[in-house]
Amino acid sequence: MLRKLWGKDDSKEVRKLTSNCKRLMQTQDREVKGITDIIFTVGKKETKAFASQNEASRAKGESYFVRVKNDVGSKEKIVVLWKKLSSNKDEFISDIVLASTKPNHEHFFLGDKDGYKLVVHREMRGMEVADPSLCLWFKKESNTKSARFITDIQVSYTKADQVDLSRKNYEKLPQCLSSFGLGYSNIYILWKSSTVVRLTDSDHIEKELNDYSAMLSKNPDDKILAQMVDKAKWRLREAQLAEEDHAKDIPGDDLQYTKEFLALRTKELRKMKKIYKTIDFDRDGKISIEDFVLFLREPLSMSPFIRQIFTFSAPSNGMIANYPAGNDEPMMDVGATLRAVAVFCMLGSTELVKFLFSWYDTKGYGEIDNKQFLDMLGLFHPRHRDDVVVQAQKDIHLSKDGKMIFSHFSSECKKFPHILYPAFRVQANMRKQFFGTRWWKTKLAKYIEAKEMLEEERRQEQEIEDIERRQRYEISEELKNESIDIYEIKKKHRRGGSRGRGK
Repeated sequence: MLRKLWGKDDSKEVRKLTSNCKRLMQTQDREVKGITDIIFTVGKKETKAFASQNEASRAKGESYFVRVKNDVGSKEKIVVLWKKLSSNKDEFISDIVLASTKPNHEHFFLGDKDGYKLVVHREMRGMEVADPSLCLWFKKESNTKSARFITDIQVSYTKADQVDLSRKNYEKLPQCLSSFGLGYSNIYILWKSSTVVRLTDSDHIEKELNDYSAMLSKNPDDKILAQMVDKAKWRLREAQLAEEDHAKDIPGDDLQYTKEFLALRTKELRKMKKIYKTIDFDRDGKISIEDFVLFLREPLSMSPFIRQIFTFSAPSNGMIANYPAGNDEPMMDVGATLRAVAVFCMLGSTELVKFLFSWYDTKGYGEIDNKQFLDMLGLFHPRHRDDVVVQAQKDIHLSKDGKMIFSHFSSECKKFPHILYPAFRVQANMRKQFFGTRWWKTKLAKYIEAKEMLEEERRQEQEIEDIERRQRYEISEELKNESIDIYEIKKKHRRGGSRGRGK
């Protein structure tokens, strides 16, 4: 791979960025995996044979399937569901439909024309009275077409399982498996979106919990609301534990984080602090959102967007200890401010579009309401709110179901770049005020090279691991065959000895 010819100090900076990037990826585990294939095995004999073959593939470092925890079999036959996971986003399954193999069945479905792939087993076609009649159709769409994909599939038999899966955001497929001659159970799937920049999950869940709790206080007998509150509490705790785990190796001090994130020299960090002092007019060590907006020479109408930048860059414990993210008038110290500048200015154009989308897609479902999209336009174009929004409704295709997925959002923003121009203007102004555009362009180039070096290193490590796994498998097979040969030789000796004694 070609490398840019940096100077000695620049090469050192790239190595620092590489080290920092590696540490963040290790602590936050950003790799996304999704389901890419699903198959059935029927009966103990076939399932055992497939499990043995699958384990051999796994040992060789080849792609393999994972057995779903609960079976879906009938009383006569066990039916096992297997899933294959991968990091190849172009292969992720984006939809699943359960259907019957019988044309006259109420759940009969033919998905060939719509791009669905059929998964069916020869012993599940319903030919005999006791045979199940279940087939599964799944669809794959690249991330340019669909923002959502399926990361997991589970089977539930009990009410407790259903409650637990529901808490974890799994969605139940509408058909009960008993409708197809199988056990009385349901299939749950877990959706995820990898096309958006995720904000702090606990902040969003906490807001959701507060909304549900407020509604429950007015309707204390509402069982559905009570379940929603319980689910939100569980999700909040899980998100908080995950964030605590991710933050263990990340510097808690915002200034230290900024210095490491950008691989800054001491004099560069000192310069950023001096710029902060020009914003802090009263020298009390804190600035407001409005102070920062005026510093960037932006209209005050952009305050909600600027505030979101600080929220996005803040660690999981809020902006600063005394002024959490939920405060109506948050105040930022020098660390929180410089951290926000560092994170936001290092976003590329694609990441910035994802950040804007995730601002409204708080649950990470990969879709927002059309109304939210129009509200964003109104925020960015307040002086021409009516004209811009009305023109957008004419020029931009808004789906009839009232939802907009990320791929549609991104494509429309490319067609009409003026609608998001204010967000890019804020980033350009921020870069200009801190070090200048040229400095950030160089820093981004070094950061991209650092990530490429890290990816190359990870590929090499994976290749070595695959080779070692294959070698271990070959050695184990040789030992297995050797033990079989020794056993056969001993067996022949025993037979020979017994014949000799008989004579």
